[in-house]
Amino acid sequence: MKHIVSVVVYNNPSVLARVCGLFGRRGFNIDSLSVATTDDPKISRITITAQGDENTLDQIVKQTSKLEETINVTALKEEESVCRELLLVKVVTDGAFDNSIVQLADEYGALILDITSKSMILELTGTSRKIDNFVAALTALRDKDRDLRVKNVCRTGITALDRGV
Repeated sequence: MKHIVSVVVYNNPSVLARVCGLFGRRGFNIDSLSVATTDDPKISRITITAQGDENTLDQIVKQTSKLEETINVTALKEEESVCRELLLVKVVTDGAFDNSIVQLADEYGALILDITSKSMILELTGTSRKIDNFVAALTALRDKDRDLRVKNVCRTGITALDRGV
């Protein structure tokens, strides 16, 4: 089961290394990681996704809470939170692009950031599922009549906030 953990920390040197080290020492694998300062530059929010059972989640929260720099640790439920991820994807072809990529981008709400005669870079923000589906749909556009392929995929990992006050 995928768990999302939000960790608010003091923005000290090596705080991210200590949080990640804690996960590694306890045998927890980090699936995605997003970190940035908050409205207060002295404080950062780290959003981590990891796989495991409820006991694993409990251990992650307890161990992370013990770190000196930790202000708050919250296990977020995806259905009670706003979770987003950013995707940048480069699609290339040996020939010209047709309208199918533009139509697909339109359907998913993706932005075309850069376009040349042989490449296109698209941006999409959304849930992990939406991004997975978009990449799969782009990959499915390739057929024997055209050399169209996804060349590079870059994803930010989940960033999330719980709903309500």
